Amino acid sequence: MLKITDKSKCCGCGACYNICTSNAITMQEDNEGFLYPVINANFCIKCGLCINACPILKKQKDSETLEIYGAKNKNIKEQKISTSGGMFSILANYILDNNGIVFGASYNEKWEVVHTYIDNKNSLDILRRSKYVQSNIGNTYKQAKEFLENNKIVLFCGTPCQTAGLKSFLNKDFSNLYCMDIFCHSVPSPKVWKIFLEQNFNISNISSIDFRSKDFGWDKSYLKIILKNNKVYPYLPIYIKLITLFFPEKLRIKLLTGLYSLSFRKGFLSALYSRPSCHNCSLKGKHKQSDISIGDLWRIFEIAPQMYDKNGVSVITLNSLKGTLLFEQIKNNLTFTKINFDKMVKYNPYFLNSIGAHPGRREFFDSYQTESLNDLINRLLYGPFFKRCFNFLKNQLK
Repeated sequence: MLKITDKSKCCGCGACYNICTSNAITMQEDNEGFLYPVINANFCIKCGLCINACPILKKQKDSETLEIYGAKNKNIKEQKISTSGGMFSILANYILDNNGIVFGASYNEKWEVVHTYIDNKNSLDILRRSKYVQSNIGNTYKQAKEFLENNKIVLFCGTPCQTAGLKSFLNKDFSNLYCMDIFCHSVPSPKVWKIFLEQNFNISNISSIDFRSKDFGWDKSYLKIILKNNKVYPYLPIYIKLITLFFPEKLRIKLLTGLYSLSFRKGFLSALYSRPSCHNCSLKGKHKQSDISIGDLWRIFEIAPQMYDKNGVSVITLNSLKGTLLFEQIKNNLTFTKINFDKMVKYNPYFLNSIGAHPGRREFFDSYQTESLNDLINRLLYGPFFKRCFNFLKNQLK
């Protein structure tokens, strides 16, 4: 029987829940808002399937990064509506053109992040763009298995632990399965996300959410939320707009993407409320179980300056022969160039390494259900408002 005694050893992938044949396992939220398996001993038949399906307990096959490219979608429309360079759209379009199925993260009607699947291009947009919240896998592993056994081509997209969870659950190589993961920073608490939305907005009035809006360019992205009345968040107070009226546009952009950016994104980037397992992730680098990994080509001017594009540039790593063969099928839709591994890792350190927990993490979770999230996040990250303003101005003068 699976027992969670150390939460840093459970990534919440849901493989154990999906594989349980006696319905003894449910995924339940803990006090931090993360899902963990809970076993009903009355239903458990002690078959051991859950233990064998766990990607953390199971020894994973080492993978090898065969090739690395900086790449962007030749379709500018798709590139613009994607988080980075539009790699996911190209891969998904190829699978759908071959009558396949694509799994990925989507919002539900409450703006919670859940995994789901699509079988046509008209639905592709619900899976596009990064969603910086741990998605609820639900029954998608079982659904993917059913499609695979019916000889459908499947592209499964998720975090490294989610793709590893699927493969552990399947416990079999399917030639018609392609797995793609992301360069994962960490996954923040779904409950914190829910409280943030409830405290700042009427959830039913939200029209759209974009964690990486490209209004000011891909490399100056920010969390943007639009309401049904067309009000846009974040916004600058009127007195700030007046004060900065005659200042360079760059200053207003820095205010919106920095000092006045929405608090949830700030806390996420600082790993203030990431899942415990993210601080000791066992599925980095050579332990990735995906065929392809995608991320942002950060510090592009030092790696491949000729590739810069304000609409977004991705880095794509091919981790298996299957991934390499898939890349050959889609490369005519890309502008791409080979990238040096060491340079890529230097500016994308979380490809290999786990992010450390913020020192204020425990204090945050002790207080997040009784205090204003905006105030709590800003206080733990930056101190009082006047101090944040001082530090912002100081940084502008450097």
